[in-house]
Amino acid sequence: MDYEVVRSEAEWREQLTEDEYAILREGGTERPHSHPLSQDYRAGEFLCKGCGLCVYVSRWREQVDKGWVFFRHAQPDTVLMAIDGPEEAYGQAGMGLESLTNIEAHCRRCSSHLGHILIVERKLLHCINGTALTFEPAEA
Repeated sequence: MDYEVVRSEAEWREQLTEDEYAILREGGTERPHSHPLSQDYRAGEFLCKGCGLCVYVSRWREQVDKGWVFFRHAQPDTVLMAIDGPEEAYGQAGMGLESLTNIEAHCRRCSSHLGHILIVERKLLHCINGTALTFEPAEA
């Protein structure tokens, strides 16, 4: 697939911190409650840290105390999905769940890994790493 924003590995490493690179470019997951956005419910927009595309807005935000940023929906035409295997971070690895897969959420403009789409508290939600986002508060 051709993406609108394409950078070399060196360019990505120059733009992103080590933690941001691990999440956005290598598909990592931040530790629960490790990012301030997990508990910040102000109104505003959430942009992809990799390219600045507005991927989520606060009106679709869900208050879920699991340690990440949750949304019911993404903005139209902003998220691509991919298949991911069992995750140790979710307690799935080594549990005989090899056939279990997660749905990854990626930015459609730069392919950055944002998080996963999961069933949480009986709702299908986008479970997003705060590290993958830049928050722009709404103007008062």
